[in-house]
Amino acid sequence: MRELALTERISHILSRIRAGEFPLSVYGRSHARAMRMVNALVTQRLNRAGIIRPRTNLYRRAVHEMVRAFRTLTAEPLARTLPIVVRKWTGFGLDPELLQELLSLCYDKFDSAGHQMPRPKARPLASKPGPKPRRLPKRNYESALARGRIPKCRSLTVQAQTAAHRRGLAANRDISRRLAALLKERGVPGQQFIRYNAFAQKVGRRTRTYSGTTLARAVSDLVDLYEAQRLDRAALLAICATLFGLTALPK
Repeated sequence: MRELALTERISHILSRIRAGEFPLSVYGRSHARAMRMVNALVTQRLNRAGIIRPRTNLYRRAVHEMVRAFRTLTAEPLARTLPIVVRKWTGFGLDPELLQELLSLCYDKFDSAGHQMPRPKARPLASKPGPKPRRLPKRNYESALARGRIPKCRSLTVQAQTAAHRRGLAANRDISRRLAALLKERGVPGQQFIRYNAFAQKVGRRTRTYSGTTLARAVSDLVDLYEAQRLDRAALLAICATLFGLTALPK
């Protein structure tokens, strides 16, 4: 896995995250609430650095991914994921030092808001006898789209978007079927299928979105990300080569 040169400040932050006994107070909060805590500080730092649009939007997307990690992870998983986020956006051409400054800014703001204390476990309530709630009728994708329950693409009709949705589901099922055979052939335990399947589905989406060098870089970053999550790198590369024909990934 490619290494990233971390600043002394970021190394200190990662050490504090690993040694922290309680998660940050932002852990478990909504994304909008967490972003409101750092939006003004991020804008001020980007303006000082002289970053202009459209580059500003790229840095903001990187900050959104950092904040998502702070909201959903803690301790060692958080400390392992944050450098991967910085390396990913460095690969897209952003300044690694500025990215690390933004990461430090987010951590300082969240750390100053305090940490969570463990909450006592609630005792389960005994279920009361009585009629069960009425089960709502199931709606399919097309009816939900027609009722406005699902966002609709402006350039497509309801029927065209429904057909595209069906094709996507068929492609996902085909990836899962071929992946199951590949993992069985490589002797990967069955309980690991869900994690490898999540990786394969993300690679599949990127093959439908990108091409050429951009696709290779995006898939290489995915391999690094899932290797950091304790999956076997050789198996990940085999999935890329066998299922999608991606053999020349940057190291």
